[in-house]
Amino acid sequence: MTNVNRFNIIEHLVEKFTADDRYYLLVCDCGFAKVDILQKLFPDRVINCGIMEQGTVGIASGMAKAGLKPIIFSIASFIVFRALEQIRIDIVQMSRDVKIIGSGAGDYFKGLGKCHQTKNEDIAVLNAIGMPVFMADGFEAWIESNEAGYMRV
Repeated sequence: MTNVNRFNIIEHLVEKFTADDRYYLLVCDCGFAKVDILQKLFPDRVINCGIMEQGTVGIASGMAKAGLKPIIFSIASFIVFRALEQIRIDIVQMSRDVKIIGSGAGDYFKGLGKCHQTKNEDIAVLNAIGMPVFMADGFEAWIESNEAGYMRV
């Protein structure tokens, strides 16, 4: 794949979902316009877990243990900070291959208030607990790795 950027990551996930039916997308009640194509093509493999980031991480960890390839899609500040303990224990310490997409990093959601924003704190805290962090141009390394990873978009 070439030219993967923050605007077309979902398009590239379609290729992965088509090639491997172990991929699942767990959405934390956000990004619907962005994930519509996956929802349409793979309705049984796109699950809206609602506003429960901690639980979503636990679900994804269990799916990975069962041999599936879960990807969590959420607002960056919510998935990192609300679910940090679960990411640390259920993914990093348990060595689970769970991929996380943190959407709206930086000041993308500035109009919604500080709770929706993360400048670089998400990167710092995930690095501190041993969770690999990737940017959109590192999509191939992120998706092909057999280890967990956070994709910041």
